[in-house]
Amino acid sequence: MIALSDIHVGMHVVGSDGQPVGRIRAVEGATRLLLQDTTLADGDTHYLPTSHIVEITDQVHLDCSGAIARTLFDKDLPAGENTT
Repeated sequence: MIALSDIHVGMHVVGSDGQPVGRIRAVEGATRLLLQDTTLADGDTHYLPTSHIVEITDQVHLDCSGAIARTLFDKDLPAGENTT
């Protein structure tokens, strides 16, 4: 079982292929992470569903490649969603 409490601000998030996805800015409830996208020069922030987390070590590891993870940014997370 993944313990979201093990995720801390500043941790790197990586895809299953080891490619960087971003850095944690916040964990919002039990359903999403707020990430700073470190793969783009502008460093935009995005939401990513926590359902894709498979392991937490010194990094947050996802069940999909970095490229796929970036396509999941902000998907299925409508404004005002209850994240608790």
